[in-house]
Amino acid sequence: MGKKILISLVVIMAAIIVTLIAIVMTFNLNKYKPQIEKKVYEATGKELKIKGKIGLSLSPFGISAKDIVIKNPKGFSSQDMLKLGKVAISLQLAPLLNKQIKVNYVKLINIDLLVEKSKKGILNLALKKKKISSKPAKKEISDSSSSLPMVNVGKVLLENINIIYKDHQTNTKANVNGLNLSINNIALSGDKDILKALSLKGLLTINNIKYDRYLLKNISANFKFKDKIATIDPMKLTTFNSTAVGKLIYNMQNKTPKIYIQEHIGKFDLAEISKEFIKSKKISLNGYVKADVKLAMTGQTPKQITKSLSGKIYVVGDNFGVKGIDLNKILSAYNKTKSLNVKDVGAFMLAGPVGLALTKGADAGSAVAGIGSGETTAIKKMVINTPIHKGILTLKDVALSTGKYRLAAKGKLNLYNKRFIHVAVGFLNKKGCAKISQTVSGSFSKPKVNTSKLAVSAVTGMVTSLFGQFKGLAGGKKKTKCKVFYNGSVK
Repeated sequence: MGKKILISLVVIMAAIIVTLIAIVMTFNLNKYKPQIEKKVYEATGKELKIKGKIGLSLSPFGISAKDIVIKNPKGFSSQDMLKLGKVAISLQLAPLLNKQIKVNYVKLINIDLLVEKSKKGILNLALKKKKISSKPAKKEISDSSSSLPMVNVGKVLLENINIIYKDHQTNTKANVNGLNLSINNIALSGDKDILKALSLKGLLTINNIKYDRYLLKNISANFKFKDKIATIDPMKLTTFNSTAVGKLIYNMQNKTPKIYIQEHIGKFDLAEISKEFIKSKKISLNGYVKADVKLAMTGQTPKQITKSLSGKIYVVGDNFGVKGIDLNKILSAYNKTKSLNVKDVGAFMLAGPVGLALTKGADAGSAVAGIGSGETTAIKKMVINTPIHKGILTLKDVALSTGKYRLAAKGKLNLYNKRFIHVAVGFLNKKGCAKISQTVSGSFSKPKVNTSKLAVSAVTGMVTSLFGQFKGLAGGKKKTKCKVFYNGSVK
């Protein structure tokens, strides 16, 4: 879909700009409004209206137009698809004498763009398909005086762009506010494939992006596009009061795009996460963790992408706190009752404090002694090391220590078939053997466990939030000989 949007926007903007440039040497430019509107409609199928005046300036020499509107196609909302406050084009004078057009810069200022996907999955940006006539085409005598000249553009500046995305299939909405884009080193070869012919470099800044309740702020990215490969490196943004730095590569050389994502968060603020996600007022997080994500994927559907997903998620934290949960009290109770409820501690095993946040604290008030007590658990060390290969996530090194007790998890998650593969949570002794090991297998919707449904619910919610449509996790107690359950980095 990203490829289609990019091509549509390039064609629409190019039709407007090239047509404006082609009539620059005439002085009564406003009489060409109907011609411009007609050309854009013929090229794109979009209804363009230039409400403002088209003007010619001498210093710098160029052309400008104001108040440009493109109507939304039939079948979509009545709101205009595009509103453009001003377009300004600065030209070099000398090349015009040789019927060449060299552009110093193109400025597009104050753009409001509405991108919509209908319930049938059709984008409002989609270009009109030309009808193929059964009649043989008439030969036309070419008129060299009416053909458009080749255009060389030095720089493109887009200022104050605001984008609304509405998906009527999923009933979701996203907003992009305060986008500014500077594009330079623009080159266009003679290849018929527009994306293959295009190469450029640039800088992108965005004030904020909002999707549902999630907010990304202070986004900046250096990017380049060449040979149908878009590279963003570095990309910086702020989320949950934490700065993330990474890169993204989007390869469109083949029919199926390939995506590579790398992200690093040096200090992930747990207090901000708990404010956003945890509903219970009795539970909150404080402190910081470090997170690194490297993911590669390919495909055109969510299932194809998930099945191809490979990479690694690594989270590590030292000396952070979980207020309202006393893990030491919970685990001490095990020594008396010989019964450990996964509901109370299981979320930590797959995603640590982030997992607790993603459960939204929904069941915190009903947990056993140690939950909602007002006490704070000091987590001395936590590690979440989960490699992913072709949609299979492995709990390679997942554990935490309170200083007094250790908990660990192992097993695998099949993300595309939505199945647990021998997942187990263990309460460890000093040797790394599990005093109790609770296992789960089967599908996410109907896990095979040996504990009550009540014990399954909390981890179910956490995994659902992390990976989508995961429905359960739990276990029951079982006495075994001392076999090392965990021998990872948390001691």
